[in-house]
Amino acid sequence: MRILKNIIVAFSLYSRIPMPIFEWKEEDMKHNLVFLPWIGGCIGLVCLGMYFLFSRFMIPVLAQVCLYTAMPILITGGFHLDGFMDVQDAKQSFKSKEEKLEILKDPHIGAFAVIRLALFGLVWIASLTVLCEGNQKILFVGFMLFFFVRCISSILSLTLKHAKKSGMLHMETEKSTKWDVAWEVLQAVLVVGLMAYLHWISAVVCCLVAVTYAFCYKSFCYKEFGGITGDTTGYSIAMMEEWILVALSVLSVMENSGLL
Repeated sequence: MRILKNIIVAFSLYSRIPMPIFEWKEEDMKHNLVFLPWIGGCIGLVCLGMYFLFSRFMIPVLAQVCLYTAMPILITGGFHLDGFMDVQDAKQSFKSKEEKLEILKDPHIGAFAVIRLALFGLVWIASLTVLCEGNQKILFVGFMLFFFVRCISSILSLTLKHAKKSGMLHMETEKSTKWDVAWEVLQAVLVVGLMAYLHWISAVVCCLVAVTYAFCYKSFCYKEFGGITGDTTGYSIAMMEEWILVALSVLSVMENSGLL
């Protein structure tokens, strides 16, 4: 029952999927972060279902790409993009770490956040268009990246230094154990295994990009904020997904061109 409550809390916090309502206790939030990848799994499964629907009715590629792009936002409520925009505003302010942390808490958005989000969306749509017109197996691996990225993001949230001793992220992770990290690693290994079964080169690319991004993310957060926060976690999900999507689209182009 306790695990079931952790799952419900995770889906209530990180998605817009309707969940049973009950009074949350501290224990109910103890391990909910380890179920964050399951929301990514839901996104991937919905996208897979959309793929077969699109194939049956011959939906134009542009419409497919727009609907694929909208689905993660609809399911999650866009919380990761909220973190992405907050971090962009803080980063472009060029202020002290303390002032940047205050900007992260500001509910308003600035011009830099809008500009960066527009750029993010253009790159995302371009990369996804390439995948939709390329190797089917690479596209299927792309659907799995929502689960995979959330595994890596959860591991980073559980292991990296926090910028402050308050906030949602700190509350969720302060009582986490090594078993939480182990569970996230196991989930990551399992999904990478499934990726490799479908298209092993794509699995390798996803892992290499994720590891590279993890080091860049750590360096960025420590330099700009003195550690990670809930907003930077949302930022990391959005950016890692885009990095991997771009890498998979390049791989798809290379395969279509006969370079691999």
